[in-house]
Amino acid sequence: MEALSYTDPKLAAFYDALNAGDADFRFYESRIGPAPCDVLDLGCGTGTWALRLAAQGHRVCALDPAEAMVAVARGKDRNEEVQWHVGELSLLPPEAAFDVITMTGHAFQCLLADSDVAHTLRGMYERLRAGGRVMFETRNPALLPWRHWTPQGSLKRAPFDGGGTLEYWNVLLAHIGQLIQFESHYRMLPAGTHWVSESQLRFMHRARLAEHLAAAGFDRVDWYGDWDGSPYESLESREIIAVAYV
Repeated sequence: MEALSYTDPKLAAFYDALNAGDADFRFYESRIGPAPCDVLDLGCGTGTWALRLAAQGHRVCALDPAEAMVAVARGKDRNEEVQWHVGELSLLPPEAAFDVITMTGHAFQCLLADSDVAHTLRGMYERLRAGGRVMFETRNPALLPWRHWTPQGSLKRAPFDGGGTLEYWNVLLAHIGQLIQFESHYRMLPAGTHWVSESQLRFMHRARLAEHLAAAGFDRVDWYGDWDGSPYESLESREIIAVAYV
């Protein structure tokens, strides 16, 4: 079952207010380059990245299983620049093929089981043209980032439409193997309205991720450790960023 953070229209509307940075987008743009190409934004969420690519001249298809998130994205696409789809990768037309497939916003971590990871990576591989690339990231588990998922350590505040202030924080519930279970809390001030969404994410080490990519058919992977393009260091890097080639 998907988290309410993605499926509830009200919580989906909060996403952009809480995720305003673009360091990841700038990194992926530098790897895609300026020449127009066919891009699939897999796990597109509220569509910020897909619309940014379309504004640069790329032909963009965007896909997400959460209808509420795609509804937000469609509402921002006044010129109908992007092809929006709700569902899984297998639901795209069979002839659809791409030069680049991206998964941003740590969407890869929503693939909880090995079977989900294998199915998704193989599906992406099969949708790429010769010379195509997959680009995505996952948080580095060696840094134990969930240690900071406490009300004090994860608190964010952001202005929201209508003059209110949105507060957001996480509460860690369980750590079982590679899976982290947690609550996301949203509170609108000054009204004090409070919402809670329970979620799970998977934290995979690079070695296991490399095995999955090889099994899916990718024969070259460039690894990065942060959005400045620095190389991945197992005990220091915040991110595990993969750019995998067909």
